[in-house]
Amino acid sequence: MQTECICLGLLTTGPKSGYEIKQFLSGPLNQIMSLSFGTIYPTLNKMLKDELVSCKQKAQDKKPDKKIYSITKKGQKWFRQNLLESSGEWLRSGNYGDQVKSEFLMLILFSEYLPKETTNLVINERLLFAKQILALLQYDGPVTQTGAQMRNTPQGSFLRGLMTNIISSGIDYIEKNRNKLGK
Repeated sequence: MQTECICLGLLTTGPKSGYEIKQFLSGPLNQIMSLSFGTIYPTLNKMLKDELVSCKQKAQDKKPDKKIYSITKKGQKWFRQNLLESSGEWLRSGNYGDQVKSEFLMLILFSEYLPKETTNLVINERLLFAKQILALLQYDGPVTQTGAQMRNTPQGSFLRGLMTNIISSGIDYIEKNRNKLGK
């Protein structure tokens, strides 16, 4: 999916700064998609030129003005069209699984060549990280307006549930089977 499509999709929930877009993708959604500031800001500037977004500057004390981006009607049309094209490309690809790139999994694959203490440390850190992400996903307390807008949709609820189940299953498997590594 194009970066423009991701940014516009997040802007459909309301105006945001580039920083807010990055923060939104830095929480639990970082498990699905990660964008750097070096990608987000050039994309927002390009979309501003293409009139897919508008921008208002908000003054801040002792800081540069904050740029707040909003999706335009043209941007909404572009987003819907490109989202439909992206889904069609994905369906035609026949690649319905997700590609998992994981340094953790590669370390486990070659763990027979690591000291037992290192393998245990790798596993313990992975479990700690997974439990932190799970806690973020399961958190039902107050969140930002954007978080609430995403959380309170059928799509957001579905995504939270699916990610919660995937991560919970991974934690459960690691905890029950870590002794199978032969160390």
